[in-house]
This record gives sequence, C-alpha cells and structure tokens, in this order.
Amino acid sequence: MAGQDLGSIEAPASMENWDRMNDFVSNLITESVRDKAKSYKLRLASEELISNIIRAAGEVKDSENREVSLRVAARTEEQDGRLWFVVETKDDGRHFDPQFGSRKPVDTEQHISEREIGGLGLFLIEQSVDKVSYDWIDGYNTYRLCLEIVADAKQP
Repeated sequence: MAGQDLGSIEAPASMENWDRMNDFVSNLITESVRDKAKSYKLRLASEELISNIIRAAGEVKDSENREVSLRVAARTEEQDGRLWFVVETKDDGRHFDPQFGSRKPVDTEQHISEREIGGLGLFLIEQSVDKVSYDWIDGYNTYRLCLEIVADAKQP
C-alpha cells in the first residue's frame, strides 16, 4: 500500500485559528488511525505541538510585530514495509530545536511544585508517538510526528 497525502491547512499561527488547526488534524487522525489508543496519543501530541507553536508565535508578534505562518499537513507513508501516519507542521517563527531524543527526561513522579519549569509538553509529544523529528529547513521549523499504523483494507 503506497502512501497518500490526506490534506493540509495553512493560516496565521494564532488563537483565532486554534480550533480550525486542531479540528483539521484530529479529524484526519480519527478517520485514518483505527487503534483508538494510538489515535488518542497522536491527537494529544499534535495538539501540544500546535499549542507550542501558537504560543511562540504570540511572542514573535509582540516583539517583532509580524504574523507567524503555520502549515499542518497529514499523510500516510510506507517505509520499510511499514505504514506510518505522519503529521507535519511548518512554521516561520523563531528557530526552535527541541532536541528530541537527546533531552533530559522529565520526572513525572516528582510533584509539580518541585519539577523544573518547561519540557513537559515536549516530553509528552515524544512519549505519544513512535517517531518524532525536527529540522530547520529554508527558514521553517519543521516537525514530524510519526505513528505506525496497521495496514488493512480500510486504511487510506
């Protein structure tokens, strides 16, 4: 089964577009990922990522007086005989490498008042998907959330 582009949406990264962005990707995940637990985790990770981008875009707007553009795309990809559901975001905000895979783990057992500020959302993203990556490409932060899905006749 070959991969398939499922669609994309692009708009200013702002709270006015929060629901539109999240509803778009959430609906595609729900339609394409049959495993409810995996679907939930990917929706949670994509919502956290979009939230982080919108929050950072607000800081850019306040300090640089410019809108940050956000593009969210979804597709399936076949790699090494495995089928993946991929959510990709691109934004032209400030360069931000979250250093996925090399960051210090968050101690989720530690009381929130004792925990170091920051990093919990990125930890949640990493724990919710099978693969996550970041690249700075042509002035865009590019994040990819990848979840392996079972290929069956109902899959797109």
